[in-house]
This record gives sequence, structure tokens and C-alpha cells, in this order.
Amino acid sequence: MDIYRHTYYRLIHHGMKSLLVDRMGQFTELAYHEYLYMITGKSSCFSMTDDELKHTLCGLKNEGYLEDIKNQIAHLPIFSTAK
Repeated sequence: MDIYRHTYYRLIHHGMKSLLVDRMGQFTELAYHEYLYMITGKSSCFSMTDDELKHTLCGLKNEGYLEDIKNQIAHLPIFSTAK
């Protein structure tokens, strides 16, 4: 399956920002990379495989960190099949 990597990068960044603000009260780039590494084993989306990107994005969606943009991303294939 061909995915739009840059779209996924932006969505993960958005979701991680929401997560960090929710859990830590603020967002910093350093915290973003540290937390991303903690949950994925990689500190950057650029080094993730397509499957890792999909898994990370589904996790953020399932935890509610993409709720504010769900109408904008509902057309993406990953969300039409992910539970």
C-alpha cells in the first residue's frame, strides 16, 4: 500500500503535540522526539517504516489525540479500515 509519508508525518506531529500538551502541559520539540522514541523506538518519523507510521498514527487516533481533525482525515485509507 502506497502511503503519503509527509501527510503521516504531519498527522503524527499534530497528534503528539496534543498528547504532550494533555499529559505534560506543554509541547517542545525535544519532548516530542523523546516521547516519540519512548513509544516507537525511533526519535523521528523519517526513520520509521510505513507500517510503523501507520501503527503510531492508529495509536494516536485510538487514544483520541486526533479528534480535533478527524473530519479532515476521515478520507485517508488508514482510518477507513482501522478500528
